[in-house]
Amino acid sequence: MAEVKIKQGQELNGLGVMLKEIMDENLKDPKKYRSVEGLNASVVIREATSGVAITLHFKRGDIEIQNDAIDEPTAYMEAGFESLAYISSGQLSPIKAILTRKLKTGGNLLTLLKISNITVLK
Repeated sequence: MAEVKIKQGQELNGLGVMLKEIMDENLKDPKKYRSVEGLNASVVIREATSGVAITLHFKRGDIEIQNDAIDEPTAYMEAGFESLAYISSGQLSPIKAILTRKLKTGGNLLTLLKISNITVLK
């Protein structure tokens, strides 16, 4: 079973803790793990009002999470707290959130679609 590793020496912020729990649970499903297993990318997720951010690093099967945003991620997403909570709980689909402008995205959108298999409770 894959597990999300925390960057050495860091204690995750609230956004990171929430996402790590969801991802660890989803990664127990081999199908969901396979969807990100070959990914080599970095994704920044930011809460819009507070600016709190995390970066997910996908390195061919290994997944690491760290506080804050890196300068040049492969993809990024940004939303308010409520929208992030609805998306991560599965109450709002990421596609619908993009179309209704509740979720801002950039970079490689295919990467964001792939990671939605492990960042959303389903």
